[in-house]
Amino acid sequence: MPYTIFVKVFLFFLLTDVSWAQESSTVAVWHLKSSPHFEIYHESAWSPGSISLELERLYGKLRLNISMFAPWMIQEKTRIYIYKNQDTYLNGEFTPPKWSKGLAYFNKKTIVVYDTGEIATLRAVIAHELTHLYFESFYGEAMKYPPQWLNEGLAVMMEDLSYTEEGPWSLALKYFSKEKIIPLEDFFKMKLDQLDSDEQIGYWYLESFGAVSYLFQPHKRLQFKNFCSILRKGEPLNSALWKLYRLNGPAGMEAPWRYWLSARSADETKGFSADFPSASFNFKPVELSSFGLANFGPGGSRR
Repeated sequence: MPYTIFVKVFLFFLLTDVSWAQESSTVAVWHLKSSPHFEIYHESAWSPGSISLELERLYGKLRLNISMFAPWMIQEKTRIYIYKNQDTYLNGEFTPPKWSKGLAYFNKKTIVVYDTGEIATLRAVIAHELTHLYFESFYGEAMKYPPQWLNEGLAVMMEDLSYTEEGPWSLALKYFSKEKIIPLEDFFKMKLDQLDSDEQIGYWYLESFGAVSYLFQPHKRLQFKNFCSILRKGEPLNSALWKLYRLNGPAGMEAPWRYWLSARSADETKGFSADFPSASFNFKPVELSSFGLANFGPGGSRR
């Protein structure tokens, strides 16, 4: 169809409330379970074990770390749709990309995931998507989208914190081979759709996690919030790093960041496996282009 007609049709569906998903004759049957901060819609007759309790525990970590980006999360509930398995998720009414494990619609305050059968993995996926939801709503207020490395790195950081013990990304960071680290001057300019292998994507996510973890240390939380705020206003990365961290751009961040990494590294170096279990997506680089699916108004992001 002509491009203008396509845009109009696309915007119509974006402007339609998520409730359309419950009105179609072909959609799943949703069962509602409420908790203090979430409306949980699950496709299976029985909800995933202890899901309300698990999500409220997760909420505590999210509120502590990222409520500064989405203060509305304290007063308003977030909707979570949980499909019973991957097949119904992929074939469901939200039409997710095949490589994704979840969707986030920041204007609807809604995320969509599927039950993996393991509560720890499901919790990690939900943590990842909720982080996108809250962080993208912060940028969405200014009709902007966050830098990809910053958005994904923060989501992976909260995903990692969702584990009761040391998270898999923290463990992987200990074995981050120096030969695989991309100089930050180049890394901050990279986009996921420029990568052509599972291994490259895995390392890109690991480096995003490492960069955000360095900037968002417990005693630097306010600095990080202000850093994101001036980036949202259009401040160049170089001057934002200088103003908030006294780092002379990515090149000036390189040495202290690598030192910070080395202080956390394990005694021996191991390779990074291409099949590293990510809670954010199933590796499929030829289909991976999150910016191509993003929109700045009423829609959402897909992971």
